Amino acid sequence: MSSRINPQIFSLIAVSLLAHVTMSGGRVTASLYALQHGGSEALAGVAYSLYNLLPAFLSLACGRWVDRVGPRRVMRISLVLMIAGLALPAMWDSIYAVFGTAILSGLGFSNYMLAAHVAVGLMPFERESDRVGMFGWLQMGNSVSAVVGPSITGLMIDFRGFGAAFGMLAAIVAASLACSFRVRLPSTGRVRPAAEAGDNLMALVWRDPQLLRVYAVAMTISLSWDGFVFMAPVLGHARGYTATEVGMVLSAFACGTFSVRALLPWLSRVLSEWRMLALAFTVSACVFISLPFVHVGWLHALMGFIFGLAAGGGHPNIVSLIYRYVPQGRVGEGIGLRSLAGNLTGLVGPSVFGAISAVFGVVPVFLLVGGVMGASSWQARRGARLATAV
Repeated sequence: MSSRINPQIFSLIAVSLLAHVTMSGGRVTASLYALQHGGSEALAGVAYSLYNLLPAFLSLACGRWVDRVGPRRVMRISLVLMIAGLALPAMWDSIYAVFGTAILSGLGFSNYMLAAHVAVGLMPFERESDRVGMFGWLQMGNSVSAVVGPSITGLMIDFRGFGAAFGMLAAIVAASLACSFRVRLPSTGRVRPAAEAGDNLMALVWRDPQLLRVYAVAMTISLSWDGFVFMAPVLGHARGYTATEVGMVLSAFACGTFSVRALLPWLSRVLSEWRMLALAFTVSACVFISLPFVHVGWLHALMGFIFGLAAGGGHPNIVSLIYRYVPQGRVGEGIGLRSLAGNLTGLVGPSVFGAISAVFGVVPVFLLVGGVMGASSWQARRGARLATAV
């Protein structure tokens, strides 16, 4: 396997690892800021959801932008945007500054990862299944920062306060920007022919049931991911966990995502994308149905690790399926549409979860997400059968 690995992937992993603390640490910090400053679970859900506000509307346009100019420029501009967003609450102690960092940093990171996935797609691979593994390896950097981000921000909040936590995150992303000028990154993408500029990708999705299924299950992956990452602090707050303990639960989840992504180059040779997704949804359903009845911190962390094993392989397989079904030259737009769908889910989901939790408690939220995961497993199995029949 190592002989077929393009060394550019390691450059992208290094830059992505530093950049991802915007989401892994920033989202937890924003939610805890709202809760510890007298806000309700619903307000915490708003703070969390705002990371998805602009990406929910601009991801498709960003995908077209990447198709035109290539990933390098988009990635660097996105890093600058993240730094600007994180600097706001570091200088201004206000919930409005936290909302501002969520909006700006969320857009920056979404655009960055969209461009990074296009960059991986431009790399040559000997076998199509290797692409799944490399998407997984790209996101290993995210998993590492997801382990480190919540832990160090939790410690920083407990000992230095929220302003210091946001300032530390801004400095880390600035280091990511500096690294991006020193590593070799793919410079150009496939420029979309002018004749295709007016094509409606949404119409193509609606005409192709299998492609529609790809985007539908992509939204449920985002729903489960956001459901866990948002509800873990809410559940931890209700259980009396400290910020450090909440960070450790999320770090255990990130350890699970890292573990499965590290193995994806080999798993992709054994299981197709659809079959891995079906297995992941089944495990996710079991975790969500069990979590509200867990009252011990270490068991909560263990369940988070198991969910990480299931959820970590979801996104790389989805992106691989998009490369498989979307026309060449429109991959950035296709990934942008996936990002748009996922961010719409992330925009609405946590706010709804917070509102439900505030009125009815946490149990209905976990049971709802678990039921959606079970239905998605059935859809993924249907996708596997149709792919085999072709």
